[in-house]
Amino acid sequence: MNYFKISKFFLYLTPFAIILITPSTLFPFIVGKYVWFRTSVDLALIFFLLGVLLDNYRVNELKLYENLSKLIRNPLAIAVTLFAAMFVLAGFFGVDPANSFWSNFERGEGGLQIIHLWLFFLLSLFLLKNNKDWHKLLWLFIAAGVFMVFYGFGAGLKYVDAEWTTVTQNGNPVQMLSGKGGVLYQTFKGFIGPQFGERFHGTLGNPAYVATFSIFLLFYAAYLYFANYYKKPFSWQSILFYVLGILFLIVFWLAATRGAFMGLIATIMAFLFYFIYGKKAYRKWLFLIIALIILTVGAMIYFKDNRLVKSLPGSRLFDISLKAETWEHRTYMWNMAWQGFKERPLLGWGPENYINVFDRHFDTRYFSLSAGFGAWFDRAHSIYFDYLVETGILGLLSFIGIWAVFYWNSLKSLINNNLQIIVQNYRQKRDDNEDIFNSRGLLIQRALIFALPISYLVQGIVLFDILPIYINVFMFLAFATYKFEISNTKNETIN
Repeated sequence: MNYFKISKFFLYLTPFAIILITPSTLFPFIVGKYVWFRTSVDLALIFFLLGVLLDNYRVNELKLYENLSKLIRNPLAIAVTLFAAMFVLAGFFGVDPANSFWSNFERGEGGLQIIHLWLFFLLSLFLLKNNKDWHKLLWLFIAAGVFMVFYGFGAGLKYVDAEWTTVTQNGNPVQMLSGKGGVLYQTFKGFIGPQFGERFHGTLGNPAYVATFSIFLLFYAAYLYFANYYKKPFSWQSILFYVLGILFLIVFWLAATRGAFMGLIATIMAFLFYFIYGKKAYRKWLFLIIALIILTVGAMIYFKDNRLVKSLPGSRLFDISLKAETWEHRTYMWNMAWQGFKERPLLGWGPENYINVFDRHFDTRYFSLSAGFGAWFDRAHSIYFDYLVETGILGLLSFIGIWAVFYWNSLKSLINNNLQIIVQNYRQKRDDNEDIFNSRGLLIQRALIFALPISYLVQGIVLFDILPIYINVFMFLAFATYKFEISNTKNETIN
């Protein structure tokens, strides 16, 4: 029995946690996801350990001990491990260690979740040995994303297959949706989520998460295209990627999340910086293109109240203001988090314990006299303030350290890539254009890897992490670790 193959099978099941919804639970968009993810990781770990104990032949074939030795010395793997350790440690020294480790039924996060994400990270590095294995995992994330999209569109059946009724308003008969939907909607309503309104929910239950997930999906699709198919732009595989890209962009736009939108803009500029810097002939255009993007987006934001701009689908994306109520509410939460941090600066209050800080330092500006109630939050609505108040300065620094190591490796890769292109340019004079063609595709892949975290880090200023985002982040970090490792050991080629 090939225990490692079975372990890899369960590892490949993890992306489908994103599409799972359990209507019978109190929190249908949350509970099923973390149960599926943890079960898949646990089963993958069990069969992996059985393979280590019982299958010495494949242990040697997979070079597990050699890979373990490399991982122990790998800076990015060390940074991820340090973050997970600080997260769990902060929980044990927090105000409610049990809640920090087990979390609650609504969130399902905490130390136990981080341990599973860390195991997912390690198992991916041990079991996925080549580009083919990693590309398969990226494909599975895309498949889960497509299911998420179609599920979300199903929530719009009430409007596509609608039942209309006549009501009287101001003495006049008016046609309105009855709210029941037609036969098609009634048939499938047990399988769909919140009704499709102004913003897209998908299987995640919150458009803000959909927008962030869509950026990851766009990355997966773009990476696979440039890794495998961009030399044949009119093949059916390439056309499939064009369709996927358009689909994910539509979903991103329908989610209409401003933080993710700014993150995507920042990612595009980071991608252009990396790619154009790697192509000396294009460098003179870098600042012109970036300036054009900034001016265009800035103009849309400045004229956000213009009738034409407001009439555009997804115009909410441009409604950005430091005076907006959503922004002001976040600043209240961040101030409460800051006050809590000053009380417990080293390891914080412990994961999942922000609600204690919220109660202790409640800002009365939250209370609305007109509405008769205030707000209640268990998150600071910012990954930075969440880590600061819940895991202290050590936890926040360990989180930032992951990305510091990542970009240190990326910049080294950029320098090495320039040297590689010089060599390939020299070879091209004697051979043909294939090396140059490959170097361009490889440069785009590296630029995509370089740029993606920017969107996550920017949108994280105003949003906290949940499992569907965590899975993508840890998978990406494992993938980046793999890419950096092979880039450092040999000249990489396009598959």
